[in-house]
Amino acid sequence: MNYRTTCPQCASVFRLGADQLEAAQGWVQCSVCGAAFDAHPSLLMEDGSPLSIEVEPEAVEAPALPDTAQATGEAAGTATPEAPAPAEDVAVADAPRGIAQREVSLDLPSIILIDPDIPVPDDPGPLPQFSPAPPYPHAPEAPVYPFTPIAPAAPSQAAARIEYATPQPATARTPSAQRRIPSWAWGVASLLLLVLLLAQTAYFLRDALVSRLPQTRPAFEQACAVLGCTLSLPKNSALLQIVGSDLQTEASGRLNLVLTLGNRANHAQAWPVLVLTLTDQRNRPLARRSFAPSEYLGDTQRIAAGIPPRSEQALSLPLTVHDLAPMGFDLELTY
Repeated sequence: MNYRTTCPQCASVFRLGADQLEAAQGWVQCSVCGAAFDAHPSLLMEDGSPLSIEVEPEAVEAPALPDTAQATGEAAGTATPEAPAPAEDVAVADAPRGIAQREVSLDLPSIILIDPDIPVPDDPGPLPQFSPAPPYPHAPEAPVYPFTPIAPAAPSQAAARIEYATPQPATARTPSAQRRIPSWAWGVASLLLLVLLLAQTAYFLRDALVSRLPQTRPAFEQACAVLGCTLSLPKNSALLQIVGSDLQTEASGRLNLVLTLGNRANHAQAWPVLVLTLTDQRNRPLARRSFAPSEYLGDTQRIAAGIPPRSEQALSLPLTVHDLAPMGFDLELTY
C-alpha cells in the first residue's frame, strides 16, 4: 500500500510505501527544504483521501539524550509522550488539525531520506536500499581570460530626434538639352595644337633643320632675331672634302700639316674638327690629336662666317712632336 505525506515546512507532497514508512519508523527528510519530520500526522492515502484508520508508529523507546540536552528539556518542561493508543481506537475525526492539504493531487516521486543526526534505537530493522545516483559529467574546463576592467560608460546623451519629411509628389522634369560643341570649334582647336607642336619642334631642332634644309635659313634667321635665339651654321660633313694634305718636316725638327679643305655645298658650312693620327712605317698609330677650328684658324670672324659655299680653303697647322718619328699620318673631318 502506498501513502502520501506533506512537509510541514514547505508543503511539498511525497509518495511513500508502507514498507518504507515502517522501515524508517515514520521519519522522513524533505528533499526540497531538508527538514526532517514525522510523516504520520500528514499521512494520506495515495489518491489524496484521508485514512480510514490512522497509522501510528510502534512505541519506540526514546533514545538517551546528552546531559546538557536533557537538562535543557527538563527546564523547558518537555514531557515524554506515553505509549500511543491502539490504532484501531483512533477515529478519522481525531486526525491532526491545522495541516493544509492541497486541493489538486500532485503525482510527485517519493524521496525518503533518513536524518543522520536523529538518534535511532539499536535495532532499527531492515533499511531500504537506494541505488546511488549517476555522477554528473564533468564540464570541460573553460579557457581563462585576463580580467579587464571596463571603464564606466559615459552618460548617454539624448537621442537625436529624427523627423521625416512628408513626401511630395514628384514633378516631371524635362531633360535639359546638353550643350554641344560645334564641330568647327574642334577643328580650330586641333589646328592650333598642331601649329603649336610644329613651332616647338622647329625651335628646339632649328640647327638640324637648317643643316638638312639650307633654304629655310633666312626664315629661321628672321625668327631668331625676333625670339632672341642663335642659329648655328649647317654641319654636313658629307659635303666637305680634303682636296690635298701633306705632313712636312722643317729644319728645326718641327712638323707642319698643310691641307686644302673644300666645301661642295651651295651654302656656307661650319668649320669642322680635324682629327690627326700619326703612324709608323707599318701604319700603326703612334699618336692622335683633335684640333678645333679655333686652333687651326686664328680669326674669329672667319670662324663665325664658316666655309664659303663652293670654295676651297688652304690651311697650315704647325705641330710639335717629342720623341716620335712618324712615317705617315691619317686625317679625318668631323663635327
